[in-house]
Amino acid sequence: MKDVKPIFECAKANGETKIVDRILVRVLPELMKHDHKLTPSMIEEQAVLMLPDALHDYIQSVAQELTGLTCPDCDGA
Repeated sequence: MKDVKPIFECAKANGETKIVDRILVRVLPELMKHDHKLTPSMIEEQAVLMLPDALHDYIQSVAQELTGLTCPDCDGA
């Protein structure tokens, strides 16, 4: 299990206004397939968002693709 919160914080700091929503739309099918729920309000309110490694890595790759950046604090720590 890894924390996905740093990925969203990095994307939010370096991406467009609705980047969190765009990431969630892209990863929603995978989240649903694995019976996980993730909403913008959860991302905003919770200090830690632990998800399985495979989902973390997928969210990270989508965030990096959409922002065009590789954030150092999004390395899975």
